[in-house]
Amino acid sequence: MTALRTIRRRTFLQSASAFGACLALPALAQGPAFPRGPIRFVLPVAAGGAADASTRPLTLELERSLKQPVIVENKPGGLFTIGLQTVLQAPADGHTLIYLYNSVASVQAVHRRFDINRQLIPVTQTSSIPMVLLVPGNSRFKTLGELVAYARANPRKLNYSSLGPGSTEHLKAVQIERSAGFQAQNVPYKSGPEMVKGLIGGEVDFTLTAATFAHTFAPKGQVRVLAVLDRLRMREMPDVPTLSEAGVNVPPLTFWGGYAVHADTPAPIVQRLYEELTAAATKPSVRELLAPMGILTVTSKSPQDFRKLIADDVAWMAETAKDLDIALEK
Repeated sequence: MTALRTIRRRTFLQSASAFGACLALPALAQGPAFPRGPIRFVLPVAAGGAADASTRPLTLELERSLKQPVIVENKPGGLFTIGLQTVLQAPADGHTLIYLYNSVASVQAVHRRFDINRQLIPVTQTSSIPMVLLVPGNSRFKTLGELVAYARANPRKLNYSSLGPGSTEHLKAVQIERSAGFQAQNVPYKSGPEMVKGLIGGEVDFTLTAATFAHTFAPKGQVRVLAVLDRLRMREMPDVPTLSEAGVNVPPLTFWGGYAVHADTPAPIVQRLYEELTAAATKPSVRELLAPMGILTVTSKSPQDFRKLIADDVAWMAETAKDLDIALEK
């Protein structure tokens, strides 16, 4: 009898344990509650540029779907490290995201201040903006061929704006210089809007920047678009040739933008954010707002796909910068 009673007790306990585990499964599958409060988007750049333009329409859609306030905070400075530290010091619960784009990758490649794919989890790309080569509206150069011919005949006489040594604009200009056989001077600015302001004011001879600025200032005659660095011509400016069509053969480049969270963020929250961001970015209302500014909505197939895009950019940027004398900023 004692043995039989022991067997029955063991069977009961095993069944109760299994039943309890089954009850717990849905709770585990759901993961941490999200969202529990406001969502913060940290933009590590000054207000007024492409980051703001592409982020703010998303926040309206996310407020509707997440039923929480979505706040945008501009945290420029320190080669993006001020914005990055804001995210790294916040709880790793998915409520604080950081905007990433090509120049953040270039700072990693050149200055090695941080490691995006180690310190953060890239969630998804949400936007793509063609890069264009602009000259002032009153420039002597009507085509890229004219600019290249002058630059070859007058070494280092032309200058161009960038976001500083090792920035995306600087590294791409270096590729163009090497391919076309000329040298020009790099003039650093603090932001994209300031770069274009300097161009319009005649402080520099050309710049590589987002097509957003071309859409704003070319119709007013303040800038002239000589080339687009994408694989295809822009639908909105069909007469502007691609860089390769203009005779300069370098790999095409677009400005990508997307979002990441703290590296310790739980996987279910990362997946939820991926689904929410990709859904918001592909809403017709968002596309209609962004298209007139030359901003395309492009989303990653997965967070891993966005991680690879960043790693690929870091690789070519590091290779381009390898032979440059770029002083690492303190």
